[in-house]
Amino acid sequence: MSRDKTGSAAGEPQPAAADEGSGTGAGDSAAGTGTDRRAKTRRAEAGRAEAGRGRTAGRWAGGILLLACTGALAAGTAVAGVGTSGGAVEVPFAEVPAGPLTGVCPEPPRLLSGNVAGTDAEFSPESKSARSVVSAVVLAAAGNLPPAAELSSVPDGAVLKTVGGGTGAPLAGDRPAGVVRDQPVSAASLLSAEPDGELQVTAGAALTYTAADGDLAGLTATACQAPANDLWLVGARTNVGASAVLQLTNPSSTPADVDLELYGASGPVDGPGSRGIAVAPGETRSVVLAGLAANQESLAVRVRSSGGPVAAVISQNQLRGLTPGGVELIQPTAAPGPAQVVTGVSIQDPEATRRLAKEDGYASVTPSLQVAVPGASDAVVNVRVFGADGEVPLEGGGSYNAAAGTVTRLPLDTLPGGTYTLDISSDVAVAASAVFSRGSDAKVGTDLAVAPAGERLGSEHLAVLPSADTTLSFAAPGGAAEIRLAAVSADGVLLEERTVQLNAGSSISVRPGDLGASAAAVLVSATGAPVYGAQVLTAGDTGISVMVLPRGTVGGSRVQVGVGY
Repeated sequence: MSRDKTGSAAGEPQPAAADEGSGTGAGDSAAGTGTDRRAKTRRAEAGRAEAGRGRTAGRWAGGILLLACTGALAAGTAVAGVGTSGGAVEVPFAEVPAGPLTGVCPEPPRLLSGNVAGTDAEFSPESKSARSVVSAVVLAAAGNLPPAAELSSVPDGAVLKTVGGGTGAPLAGDRPAGVVRDQPVSAASLLSAEPDGELQVTAGAALTYTAADGDLAGLTATACQAPANDLWLVGARTNVGASAVLQLTNPSSTPADVDLELYGASGPVDGPGSRGIAVAPGETRSVVLAGLAANQESLAVRVRSSGGPVAAVISQNQLRGLTPGGVELIQPTAAPGPAQVVTGVSIQDPEATRRLAKEDGYASVTPSLQVAVPGASDAVVNVRVFGADGEVPLEGGGSYNAAAGTVTRLPLDTLPGGTYTLDISSDVAVAASAVFSRGSDAKVGTDLAVAPAGERLGSEHLAVLPSADTTLSFAAPGGAAEIRLAAVSADGVLLEERTVQLNAGSSISVRPGDLGASAAAVLVSATGAPVYGAQVLTAGDTGISVMVLPRGTVGGSRVQVGVGY
């Protein structure tokens, strides 16, 4: 509050001034009165100042108390995890130990019969020469025995074979292995193993199917996969002569409710019955994809499960009249992303393939890369191809547009014969697989293969070798790298490790036999630039299949745990 020279507040009535023309008595009286008034004014001002100082002190004290209370509340929120609707509270991390290993081996391929649509497919008997076997390997940590694991039947839980375990103490540094080779199976099977200390056990299994006669003649193999709640499969077809059956297996004790999203060459396909597919614990449901998305030359399927996680593969086979056109178990591809790498793409002589593709019903033998664009935005896709001698140019430059919600095919028939790696980049997330065939005689028939995109290799990837002629294919598209390979023999001995150098932008092939005789598996580790790998299997004149390398050994993890109400 501002004051004038008299000390009165602005806007307050001023004291009356003495009359300059008055006499002495009057002046004295006036002076006395003015003095008294000034004294009273000074006392009032002093009182008001004191009161002001008290109010100011009170306001400061109240502010400090409020600030202290606010700080205490904030501190309590940070410690106790109690927040307000307008504030963000950091969710704490909790250490989660390594879990058991679960690998689901799918049902062997079977020919559709009777009900050819829906989720309760019927099948005809297998051919007389059909053979379905599972091989499994459990590798111990250094100085330990391999932990006990079981290979069991999913439908009834019956133990087919025990893997690992044993008594005695191995020498320090030794890593013995439990090995099962060629265990016959007729239904979905399960490899289960408890953690090895703080790490998930190093173990794996693979299913191999072969047949020399019948409509399902051919070769296919797949690594037994860990179940999940979100999976992508790319490379199926449901056009004339093709059968594609999606297998959903629930190995857990919790029921699963599965929804399917389907994408074709013209866009998303809303198939009746694609939502709410119930898969009970220990059950395998077979979904005939032609009943949901008929006449699709290129088809991608997203499998999303609530409740129990599931394993998913597509059993694909082709018939051209009475001639078998191949069989394949299509495995899940890497989750959609702006970068994908497909390894193990085996291209036969392009001239022979082009001649065969001109035959009636053989147009699908042309090799292609199939890219699914699940989002709402179109994609600009760039593809680079790497072979044994470095990058190989694609006709047209390898750059093309892919519409949102579709599966787009890029022909690979201009590539010379060989094994390649496809490095795919896009401005939006995509999923990808390569589809190709083996065989050039229409009278003999062909076999087909689908190579899904894989994940970057790290440490302790155990590639179980199926019962077929196998070659390991590796590539490092972005730079130089190093891979370390150690074979596991059929009698459970981890052989000497060998190191292989990978040049930037090249693809190499390694024969497991070169790592040691009677190899049952290969332990793979990689360092340097990102490395990708797959197994390419062949049999006879036409048999072919591709297996991506499984994930490496994992330990415990830190996850955020939120508490709510």
